[in-house]
Amino acid sequence: MRPLAATLFPLCSALGYTFAALMLKRATERGVGPWRVMVLVNWTAAIFFAPWWLKGGLPFAWSHFFHAVLSGVTFFIGQILTFLALSRGDVSITTPVLGTKVILVALFSVLFAGDHLTPALWLAALLTTLATALLGGEIRTNRERVLPSLVFGFSAATAYASADIQQVKWAPGWGFGHYAPVMFATVGILALAMAPGLPEPLSTMPRRSVAWAIGGGVLLSLQATGIAYSIAEFHEVTLTNILYNTRGVWSVLLVWAAGHWFSNTERAVGNAIMARRLAGAGLLLLAVLIGLRH
Repeated sequence: MRPLAATLFPLCSALGYTFAALMLKRATERGVGPWRVMVLVNWTAAIFFAPWWLKGGLPFAWSHFFHAVLSGVTFFIGQILTFLALSRGDVSITTPVLGTKVILVALFSVLFAGDHLTPALWLAALLTTLATALLGGEIRTNRERVLPSLVFGFSAATAYASADIQQVKWAPGWGFGHYAPVMFATVGILALAMAPGLPEPLSTMPRRSVAWAIGGGVLLSLQATGIAYSIAEFHEVTLTNILYNTRGVWSVLLVWAAGHWFSNTERAVGNAIMARRLAGAGLLLLAVLIGLRH
């Protein structure tokens, strides 16, 4: 019998990601700024992934170490692009767009691993294009918010997909218990190196906003840990990603129904546009499902 946790962990991570995105967006809009939020989030991630080292792995080798570092750098680039998308765009667009990462992983597998592009994957790519049109359908009336969501969101998805491919190729050679802590320690060190160059020092952050930033960072790290644990423990990478990509639908629903709790005003664009975004999120989820089943 399949463990219930194998389903609950990815679903909870998907919901957790959406709440984290709303909390972090509120923090960026209330004086913390996206770059200071990113530094806090990445420090938190480094701390949360450090205990994975206790899980153990294969013996140390410099090649494994540098592979993990490269994955950390690639993931850090994805983080920068994600925060640009969240701070300059809308959560209800950015989050579904980030779900295209799974399709990109499949495409990169074709390009770099010699897999064949099946008709199902072509269909998934077409549905993704249609979903993007629905998500950005109001581009003429809200261009300043939609374009950053799409451009930075897709760029972030590309970076994350690249990091995933790197992990698939290199992590087994060292073991996830060693690979992940080094990878996220790299992310934390890069964030630490970035701190002195911030427009405003961390010490000047508004106290009320800091709580939102730290809370969002902790929640973001917890959901990432939940996904990593699900893949490592239950070995259901495909199904785990399918369940996790429900975050695209959750982001639209939560912004529509409860966004005002987080001082989020995206629902003000109107019910018709929010309904179109929800349809786009659903279509995007369908594309991911088809792509993963190819």
